[in-house]
Amino acid sequence: MRVDVGGKDTKEVSTIPKRGPQVFKRIGKRKFASRKRNIAGLCAFVLAGVVAMGAYAFTASNEVKARYAGAGTNTVSGYTNPQDVSYTFNSAGTEMTAVDFVLKGTQKPSDVKIALTETVPTEAGQWVDCVESGGAITEKAAENWNVTCKFAIPDAEGDELAVAAVSEGTVVIE
Repeated sequence: MRVDVGGKDTKEVSTIPKRGPQVFKRIGKRKFASRKRNIAGLCAFVLAGVVAMGAYAFTASNEVKARYAGAGTNTVSGYTNPQDVSYTFNSAGTEMTAVDFVLKGTQKPSDVKIALTETVPTEAGQWVDCVESGGAITEKAAENWNVTCKFAIPDAEGDELAVAAVSEGTVVIE
């Protein structure tokens, strides 16, 4: 299309935009938005890599050690009732201060507790740990263990001697 400009010169004006590098060039905010998309894509790629490495590291260090488990039964044979029981009193004769006795069993007791009460013991506080109280467990003869327990109990309250002993671990009274 030609346009007449005051009769002197004519210029050709095209209604079709010029083709070339200007057509594909992004102008203004589109350039910034494109950069945002590139950064977001890069961040997503890096995040996926970090998650993949973390998952691999977690599974690579996930070790289960070999263990043994099972159930079974065994007989529990107790110590025989105390033999050769002897009591020690204070100088006034009003309190029992110690008891010595012999337990018969195939293994040395690891822990012995006694209760010296008027009747059968009913509370955990009535029991005395023989070794912790200053007593001892020693071998008297084959399968005979001498046990000494120290305490302070009024003479009138010590009619019933109860003994608890184990060959492994500790005696727990509840």
